[in-house]
Amino acid sequence: RCVGGASESNAGLFHPPIPDVVDGWARDYGIDEFGADALAPHLQAVVDEIGVSRRPSGYSPASDALAAGAEAMGWRWAEIERFWRYTNPDEPGGGERQSMSETLLPAMERAGGRLMSETRIDRIVRKGRRAVAALGVSEGAPIRIEFKQLVVCAGAVQTPRLLRNSGWTHVGNELTLNPMVRIVARFPEPVNVPSFGVPVVQIEEFKPAMTLGCSYSAPPHLAMWLEGSPTDVRRSLEDWERMAVFYVKICGKGRGTVRTMPVLGDALVRYRTHSDDFAAMSLGLVRLSEALFAAGAEEVHSPLPGAAPLRSAAEAPSLQGVLNGRNASLSAIHLHSTVRMGSRDRAGADSHGRLYGADNVRVNDSSLLPTSPGVNPQGAILALARRNVLRWLDDR
Repeated sequence: RCVGGASESNAGLFHPPIPDVVDGWARDYGIDEFGADALAPHLQAVVDEIGVSRRPSGYSPASDALAAGAEAMGWRWAEIERFWRYTNPDEPGGGERQSMSETLLPAMERAGGRLMSETRIDRIVRKGRRAVAALGVSEGAPIRIEFKQLVVCAGAVQTPRLLRNSGWTHVGNELTLNPMVRIVARFPEPVNVPSFGVPVVQIEEFKPAMTLGCSYSAPPHLAMWLEGSPTDVRRSLEDWERMAVFYVKICGKGRGTVRTMPVLGDALVRYRTHSDDFAAMSLGLVRLSEALFAAGAEEVHSPLPGAAPLRSAAEAPSLQGVLNGRNASLSAIHLHSTVRMGSRDRAGADSHGRLYGADNVRVNDSSLLPTSPGVNPQGAILALARRNVLRWLDDR
């Protein structure tokens, strides 16, 4: 557990949103005063306030391999910047994560805000169209917080859960996310150096529809994505330094919902992966395997249970179309769209995050994004949040 959101534990990747995607949101979802040009100054302000940087001491060996494979295939690749301050260029992982607890939360407290950890809010008390109080538990005791204005930033799962618990049932119906499939590749030389942290190289050639990259690959992570019996996995991990995890991430066409579980009260998330997504991820596996073999991989482990590892690029096309709802071991990241902003069908909030059906409730997190941005959404979320806050201040 932490205070500060995923920025406390993830890679801190910063990727500017793709202009065509942002402009498409404005057009397709009826978002006023929005688009790539309108968001650009807020994106720059986020960079200036928090700070982003590239790795000063080179990439991890696994990242080097992915970059080499991309170049061999003639594909574009890039190092993704991070919210990170590097303090010692000679150390692979040297530096400090510019997480929210290091940057924006202290700024909030200096401005007079109060941070309450160990607190869970379960319901908002309403009087007509106005919210008047929040009910929950703080450090084991019941708590009631009264307010004039409310901003909910609990993420694409907990934000709609809280709002639905409080009577706003038009939210939580359009969950989108990025399905991922991962594979393990073995190289003739060591490529796995955990001290480098999360790899920062991605293949850009197929964005926004598809991203190819490499993941953190400590032995427990390798074990998660190696198929086979426990004995087979242990045997494979005997030379784990020569192995690394790579991934295919797509913008999923599927949709999901967020509800509250009866009795238990926790969030219940349902998501149906679209058939096109299995085809897209299978194609991504072909492309990724070709790039890894071009970079010198000796074998690529198939993500299918019981399947033999691939030994050459000539075998990569055999992964085309192999994934389906019965055999795919998928993961999912980057959840969005459960309180979608815009005027089209008034599905969530207006163009600046004010919740439809409420006079003084606003949403300001990934729930607002109409679809996947096609890249890591952290930069887009922060820029959007700044844009919305400045409008709310003007409206006071």
